Amino acid sequence: MKIEEELKQDKFTSAVHKAIVNIMFTDGWLSNHLRDVFKDHNLTPQQYNVLRILRGKYPEALNPSDIKAVMLDKNPDLTRLCDRLLTRKLIDRCIDGDNRRKMNIRITEDGLKMLNLIDPIMIDFNEKVSTISEEEATILSNLLDKLRG
Repeated sequence: MKIEEELKQDKFTSAVHKAIVNIMFTDGWLSNHLRDVFKDHNLTPQQYNVLRILRGKYPEALNPSDIKAVMLDKNPDLTRLCDRLLTRKLIDRCIDGDNRRKMNIRITEDGLKMLNLIDPIMIDFNEKVSTISEEEATILSNLLDKLRG
């Protein structure tokens, strides 16, 4: 459905304004759908993102600043977010071998199992929302990269 129909609005100040509104609307639409996926596993999108980042470096541990640097959402309180994952035994904290004052974070076997449960659901979700071709997705991604400069 076109953004004009979704918002019941015919006029935008420019094509750029319309595109920005459309990006914001689509972000909310995707976020709402993904939130439902993660809610079934008692996770937030940010917690899922942390687990994915840690799985990408497994079996290595990462320090919190390295995790925060690559998170999709830069705003969450990473300490509190990790505390919740730690309570559920999805991550471990370990002392940095080079600097005993620093803590690193590593995904646990339970965290890996959680992601393995969610992976097929995410693949299914991606297929359901894939209404554009691979070529169109590449163009869209390139345009979004260009927008961010």
